[in-house]
Amino acid sequence: MHRILSGGGVLFPLLAMVLVLGAGISGCSWRNKAPPEAGYERGGVPNLRGERVLLLPPQLVRGAHADLERELVYALEGRGGPVEWIGPDAIRRRVASTPGMRFDPDGLPVQRFLSGELQRVGDPLFGALYRLAAVEDAAYAVIPVMARDREEDDGSHVVELGVALIHTRTGRVYWYGIVEGDAGPAGALPATVSAVEALARRLLR
Repeated sequence: MHRILSGGGVLFPLLAMVLVLGAGISGCSWRNKAPPEAGYERGGVPNLRGERVLLLPPQLVRGAHADLERELVYALEGRGGPVEWIGPDAIRRRVASTPGMRFDPDGLPVQRFLSGELQRVGDPLFGALYRLAAVEDAAYAVIPVMARDREEDDGSHVVELGVALIHTRTGRVYWYGIVEGDAGPAGALPATVSAVEALARRLLR
């Protein structure tokens, strides 16, 4: 017993092994953490009244109706209130006509949002949003990060939207949430519309 405590050649390697194993277990649990599901929210939605807001094109789309983008614009603009939306088509035109804006608004690097834990965006996404917002005088950006179809036990389908609200001057992610619509047939427009309307209600209360 005395040799173990005083020799250093046995105790310290054992302690090191315990620490390494603990770190490995912790790392595995982090990597295996399930992605957030419908109803998840992180952060809060600021008051957007009187703001100019960038509405980027939907990014990672799997299963929603082909008219998702059009319905997003219609739902957000249709809620009324003093919010000026700069929509996807206007953003595409601005990027195409402005020297120095070398990014694809339809292919933004948004994969890190899928964990639901991103607190601040960095480059290249931040740089793209910052330059675009400076030209458009917009303080916030809404990015429809993903749209996906979820099949229910009864065979109906639900559209989920994962959306980020970002402060364009700091890169802070004010809010990230996953909203869902009503169940319906796979690929049906009403299922997508109901998800978009749920998002509009959440952003523009």
